[in-house]
Amino acid sequence: RGYNDNDEENDRGRKYARLKLSGMKEAPVQLAIFCDEATAKGAGLGAQTMPEMRRYSVVSAITSFWLTARSVGIGVGWVSILDAKRLSKDLGVEEDWALVGYLCVGYPEEEDDTPELERCGWEMRMAIDDLVITSV
Repeated sequence: RGYNDNDEENDRGRKYARLKLSGMKEAPVQLAIFCDEATAKGAGLGAQTMPEMRRYSVVSAITSFWLTARSVGIGVGWVSILDAKRLSKDLGVEEDWALVGYLCVGYPEEEDDTPELERCGWEMRMAIDDLVITSV
């Protein structure tokens, strides 16, 4: 690795360290959301050919919750810096349950239309023209 690569990595590490990752301490509501991979619900319909649809359904429910919460001014943060196996063990959930999301929920300290990760320079949004494909 070259000098610049290391500098870039160190800069990214410093930015990461500055991020406010204390939501797990500060959020008044925390939700661990699981998917029951062995459920008999639905009589196996679709689960035999596309078992991942169970998790997709859970993600859809999380998205609906997130949008509803945001519509009334409640903030939602999806924590991805955790050990899913350890959390599952600590919570004593069934072995067939898979962690899909860990959410911190509460009123934000400040309102801003720009996501925190973008404000701190972690990652910038893509331009809409880079996301929309049009064909003629």
